[in-house]
Amino acid sequence: MKKEIFRLQNGMIRQGKILRGPFFLQFCKGEISGIITDDSFEKEILVNFFSCRNTFESGDFYYNGKRIPFELQSNTIMKLLSQTVAVISRKPRLFESLSLVDNIFIPGYLIKQEKHKKTAARLMEFFDIEISLNTKIRELTLLQRLQIEILHAVACHHKLIIISDVNGMLRSKERNKLRQLYERLTQIGYSICQIESLNNIPLNMLDLIQVIEKGKSVGCYSQAEVEYSDIACMVNGTAHHESYDELLKQMSKKLFSGFKGTILELKDICYEHLNKISIKLYKGEIAEINCRTGTDYLEIKHLLTGKVSPIAGQFFYNGQARNISVLERGISKWQIGCVDFSNQDHLLFENLSIIENVCYPLCLRNAHFFMNKNYMKVAEDYIKMVMPDLNLSKRVKNLTQEQVMQLVLCKWILCKPKLLFLFISSAFLKDEPDIIMNRIIVELSKYGIPVLIISEHDRFESEIIESVYIINKGMLINADEDK
Repeated sequence: MKKEIFRLQNGMIRQGKILRGPFFLQFCKGEISGIITDDSFEKEILVNFFSCRNTFESGDFYYNGKRIPFELQSNTIMKLLSQTVAVISRKPRLFESLSLVDNIFIPGYLIKQEKHKKTAARLMEFFDIEISLNTKIRELTLLQRLQIEILHAVACHHKLIIISDVNGMLRSKERNKLRQLYERLTQIGYSICQIESLNNIPLNMLDLIQVIEKGKSVGCYSQAEVEYSDIACMVNGTAHHESYDELLKQMSKKLFSGFKGTILELKDICYEHLNKISIKLYKGEIAEINCRTGTDYLEIKHLLTGKVSPIAGQFFYNGQARNISVLERGISKWQIGCVDFSNQDHLLFENLSIIENVCYPLCLRNAHFFMNKNYMKVAEDYIKMVMPDLNLSKRVKNLTQEQVMQLVLCKWILCKPKLLFLFISSAFLKDEPDIIMNRIIVELSKYGIPVLIISEHDRFESEIIESVYIINKGMLINADEDK
């Protein structure tokens, strides 16, 4: 049986004149939990409460399984939170005037400095953190700053570590390192709670999933009890009566008509090094062409963008035999989406606003698009739903790489192309996060938009991929042969 640290039951939290709740939140020893909300203000209220800046107005508060009497709540709860909980946000609070070791052992950094160095070295070794003790605070990466703050929480014996809104700022490898640190912490009895947007949190690593919508708790589940689609409906405040598969079918029927089968087919295509390549892409399917050599990647890329024509073989688009140049025309008219993540400098226009960038393809289809305030409002609302923490007044050049990636894919969701090509180089696969990308690609497929990922060298390696075609030295091989 899990040991409960504390629990809020029908809890109301006050921030100034604003009262939110009721909240049901539970935290147990040695558990990784997630509080999921796409509302940045809700995150702020919770973070401020755990940081003892908001008051617990009413409800039941349990600590170690015992209810705190109402008349003692105001002082007792604040005291217990300050002793038990460490809060870490996207702006780590480190003192640049102090050393790395001193930051870990605040407020006792003035005494036992030599002992602290030895303890810090042991902690870093135990948690597999590779940072030199002589490193200046200003030289630390965001991940390293987070690691130091977590070590500070351990040094202060805070048993629950709240981490808010950091996943979206980290790359895939960095998130994996942070996840390994979480797992090590739980093994020795610490608890981790991540407060994140749905798109930014890997559900498969959570023991407990707690959902907040419109300022109140709407669900508390173990990982096995709920699926991503159910949580998405809760977060968006929509009912979920059908299974996910049924929902996809309904959306596809509603939004698309006409040809129902194969969208794109290459049949026995030959071109220079490529020899009899056959590929099928169905409506709403997410597929990957994994090119094991740079030559394979470039030739497939040039074929799919219509820059070259095959020497032999047949090409079918929407069930009809076509000249492959139809792809080039579709791309130029923004009817076919083409995103090249290997050239990230050209994904967005720096001289346009965020909204204008997202609406750009629609503007080209309709010259009066930017004059229609309703259209612009739809685009703005959608961006806020997918990226709730994004400041829309922010300049494009100041966006993170992950934010750029999200906006580019948002653009194509709104545009609803007939199909979407994603060209992903080996460098991108090694460095960029994949969680957000997965979610948005699934969103595209929900609307019947087939997505074809063309990867170089390394596989995209995601559970969302339905079909995989591997090309090595011009030959099509299956996944079993590759192994």
